[in-house]
Amino acid sequence: MTLLRTFGINNINKLGKFCYNNLPTFRTQLRLYNTQQEVVVSFYDDKATKYAEKSIRPVTLKELMRFVQPSLNNTSTLLESAKYTRSELPVRLARRVKALQNLPFIVGTNPYIKSIYKLYYNSFELIRSFPENICDKGIDEKFAEMLKEMVTSHSENIPTLAKGFQECKKYMSPEDIKNFLDDMISARIGIRLIAEQHIALHNNLNDTSYTGIIDTKLQPQKSIQSCSNFVKELCEVHYGSAPNILIDGQIDTIFTYVPVHLEYIITELLKNSCRATVEYSQKVNRTKHPPVIVTISKGKNFIGIRVRDQGGGVPTKDLTSIFDYSYTTVPQDDIIGGLEGQNILANVSKMAMQSGLGGPIAGLGYGLPLARIYANYFGGSIDLVSLHDYGCDVFLRLKQIDKSLEDLEI
Repeated sequence: MTLLRTFGINNINKLGKFCYNNLPTFRTQLRLYNTQQEVVVSFYDDKATKYAEKSIRPVTLKELMRFVQPSLNNTSTLLESAKYTRSELPVRLARRVKALQNLPFIVGTNPYIKSIYKLYYNSFELIRSFPENICDKGIDEKFAEMLKEMVTSHSENIPTLAKGFQECKKYMSPEDIKNFLDDMISARIGIRLIAEQHIALHNNLNDTSYTGIIDTKLQPQKSIQSCSNFVKELCEVHYGSAPNILIDGQIDTIFTYVPVHLEYIITELLKNSCRATVEYSQKVNRTKHPPVIVTISKGKNFIGIRVRDQGGGVPTKDLTSIFDYSYTTVPQDDIIGGLEGQNILANVSKMAMQSGLGGPIAGLGYGLPLARIYANYFGGSIDLVSLHDYGCDVFLRLKQIDKSLEDLEI
């Protein structure tokens, strides 16, 4: 009864519907957590050292994309992708293990940081122990299945790291934390791109628009609409209402990009805009939320996306900090409540948005800096213009993945 009085029967019904719709995702993550074999290792175990000392073999985007759909009938091409992935990932994972080992001792003993260390170490051991000679399709399919489970098991890395550094920020300078996280997250994107590219070669057999995880006929309008529906539902669960999200501009735009990267960035920007709009309406006693407007434009080899809201803007004193890790406007009590699992709505929001590339994390302040890293990865950018006490315009610019990016190293 206390829960019903606090949130109201309508919100509880929405929450139940939201949880039910996302139950398969939650069950999958729970199953992986319960069945994953944990290797008990010392934090300073040096088995990964010899691998970490090897040079990585950067793969260019052109090389990654040459494993295209027409080549899937060529078993040798597919096996070549598997062999590269099998030889490269242990080195990159070992480097993440080493980076975690190099943290200050007191940081490394934090339970959240240590759990990330074990996860990377276990993944390193799993791939290292897989046969190097992937010589037929049967072995390759087992390898691809193993990669799927590895990728899924790492889906909560960013929220877990966020919790760890939230607790350990007094033991490292902000600059050291930023450098570590920038390096960790950029390396994580590269690892996932290599793994998911090989996985996708097995999954998108009947879709000729895909080259692995890259969609050559991506329609931003459809991606934005899908993200809008999700964010609105989440906002309604959390606040009881949500602004409309309108899409205009060159809505028939088609370009080449990684869909999951675009969806992560857009979800984070819309989440921020919807949250700001609802909270500012509450602050100024607006009876109706103004819409969030998303405008699409297309250039020669890039697209632009503007997200405009009337959520009150960002205080001038905070403008230089909005892309810093852990910057957030969420009250500290709410953050602590979410971390400790006491705030049921915040907890559902966090769970629902941790899938894929790590999802936005409401209240921990990692959403915008992560979105910027994803945008920058292929030469894009994110900029924010704020009108205090009115709203924000966020400008996202993404380069098309074409010949101009063929030499980009991953």
